[in-house]
Order: sequence, then structure tokens, then C-alpha cells
Amino acid sequence: MADLLVIAPHPDDAEIHAGALIAAHVRQGRSVAVVDATRGEQASRGTPEQRAREAAAAAEVLGLCARDQLGLPDGGIPGDDPAARLLVVEAIRRHRPRALVCLHAHARHPDHQNLARLVGGAVKAAAIHGLRSASPAWAGVRLWWVEAELPLPAAPTLLAPASEDDWRRKLAAVRCYGSQLAGGGGPATSISDPAFLAWIEARGRTWGHQAGAPYAEALCGPEAARIADLTAV
Repeated sequence: MADLLVIAPHPDDAEIHAGALIAAHVRQGRSVAVVDATRGEQASRGTPEQRAREAAAAAEVLGLCARDQLGLPDGGIPGDDPAARLLVVEAIRRHRPRALVCLHAHARHPDHQNLARLVGGAVKAAAIHGLRSASPAWAGVRLWWVEAELPLPAAPTLLAPASEDDWRRKLAAVRCYGSQLAGGGGPATSISDPAFLAWIEARGRTWGHQAGAPYAEALCGPEAARIADLTAV
């Protein structure tokens, strides 16, 4: 079981967009699991094997209780496919979280958009006893969408504050993905830009200022709130 489950499209998405939130919950004694939907096999940099090793290292840095892989196609996550949705349902039922975080569908990447659609349907489907899977039905999951890309409109209803130590742990986890960052070799990407980590820092400081904390990560959910523990909502 996990108090908080984060479902992300690719290895590194959970760390980049919700790493401080994860670190804060682990610090507070909550169990946190991450499920990566794809292996990142279509990425411009790094092999799936490299990214699997990087994801395992980042999981250790953050103190995750579990990290799973759905094996959906990178660049081809289906937005409305019963078989793919059932994989997400089974992940939810297996980890039995009190709260679930997924990247917001306002992102430009089609995998981010489609995974949001899958997760949105799977949260309800996981509670349906007539839908058979390897694990029993699980209901009452609070779903939150983490803000993913600042250039697009985002109106957070929840700011999850993070301490300086939470933020250092987030950055340490992001740096585990050396194949994706500056100096990793390969074509230039938004993540390989030397200014990428500074952009993350600025984003976290901006939300933190509004949350009255050193840093924060922004989410959208069913109600306006400023809390540090999503599982208590």
C-alpha cells in the first residue's frame, strides 16, 4: 500500500514535476509510490535501460516505497483504450492510495494529455467491483493534477509547500537522469538546456512565495487549499 501514488508518463516526469511534493510526504512519514507509464524508448536521449537505472537511483534518493512500470508505448499512450485503462486500474488497486497525482492534461506532450485521460477514468473504474483484475476494487482515491508546463495556462487550486531540504532532494533525484540533462550527449532538448534546472528553481520559488514557503509545487483539484499533506485532504 501507498499513502500517495504518482503516475507519470515517462521516467523523470515524477521527479521534475512533483519531486518536492514526494520528498515532503516521505519526510512526513507517508509512503509514496511512483508508476511510470512508459520506458521512454522514443526519447531523444538515453536508452530504456539507462532510464530504468536512473529511475531506480531517483527512487532511492526520494525514499519511494515502490516504483512500477506499465510498459505502455512511449509516444503512443492511448487516451481511451480499455486495456490501457485496466493497467492503470490495476496499479491503483495494487497500491491502494489515499491520494493520486498525475500530470495535468493541459501539457503539450500527447503522452501527458492521454495519460491524464486514462488516469481520470481509471480512478472511478478502480472502484467498480464488477471490473475484474488481479486486485480487489479500491475506492475513495482523491485525484490531483500537478501543474506541468508554465508557458501554458495553469490556475492551481492547491499549493503544496516544500522545505529547502525537500527541494534539495528533488534536485538530487532530477540529477539522477544524467542522460537527459546537459552534458548527457545526444540531440538538444528542453531538458538538456543548461538553464533547465534554473527554470525549475524559479518555478518552485514562485509557487513557494505564494504558499508562504521556500518552495512549492502547484496542483489542481476539487477545491482550493494550501496543505502539505495531500493524503489528509
